[in-house]
Amino acid sequence: MRVIVTGANGFLGANIVAACLDAGVAVAALDLTFDNPAYTRFASENLQLIESNCVEMPAIAADALIHAAFITATPEERGETPESNLRANIDPLLSVMEYARHHGVGREIYVSSAAVHRCTPESVVFESLPQRPLGVYGVAKSLMEQLVETMRSVHGRDCLCVRPGSIYGPYEYRRSTRPRLSNVALMMISALTRREIVVDQPDERSEWTYAPDIGRALIALLKADSLNYALYQVASGDVISNMELSQRIASLMDGVIVRFAEPEAQRVAQRKETRILDTSRLAQDVGFSDWSKMSELTLRRSLESISASAADA
Repeated sequence: MRVIVTGANGFLGANIVAACLDAGVAVAALDLTFDNPAYTRFASENLQLIESNCVEMPAIAADALIHAAFITATPEERGETPESNLRANIDPLLSVMEYARHHGVGREIYVSSAAVHRCTPESVVFESLPQRPLGVYGVAKSLMEQLVETMRSVHGRDCLCVRPGSIYGPYEYRRSTRPRLSNVALMMISALTRREIVVDQPDERSEWTYAPDIGRALIALLKADSLNYALYQVASGDVISNMELSQRIASLMDGVIVRFAEPEAQRVAQRKETRILDTSRLAQDVGFSDWSKMSELTLRRSLESISASAADA
């Protein structure tokens, strides 16, 4: 099997490439550049690096495609209008879909986001719940999910979306299309540079998924003979409070202290509701339920990557 991975230089994209290579799947990795430190480790004859945007992709012989190229930066962060920000995600999506049809690519997987449920009040989210996005990024992901459903149900395309939530793991770093890091990475950077972690909203809880596991889940979806749905959630179910997360990270390094933010700062910070993505559909259809719990091992692997990026900076 040979798979095209767009957005391969990004955080999740690099982890998807790593999972494919580990599974013996050949990868044509596509992005505008390859400065992610991950690619100093991916010495494989099964890997081809292609510097291109999604609109002008060269012809590549492939059995499947994973579209992980997306801009998470807000219009304000990119200095553009909301309309331009939306177009920057939707135009490449349409180009990739047209490319897959024109070049006879088999299965297509499009990476969505739990941002489609930013305004959903339910604490447990099923794929069948109506989407309630807020913000241009969430709207773009919502449009993607609806478009993929239409392509699959109406036009007979072998395509689907996967929907992750909060992700941590190796190969995470800032870039212009993704300027905001995960809370795990931010805490690690603070511990490395300031020897302290300041915790806002210590009781706030989030579901954290180890990025390499998402890559393995996608491999299971790629290799399944047939699939029953156009959308599968990919998440661990591992819910951790901000306080517990900070303590786990601090325990990895000597001399790091954890302290609470000032009460005024805590009042200003917007608290997120705990939201869990149900993954029973994925387990039932392809038998994948092998999610890693957050542990010293997974956090150390993440910390090694963050440390290397900080040293390079």
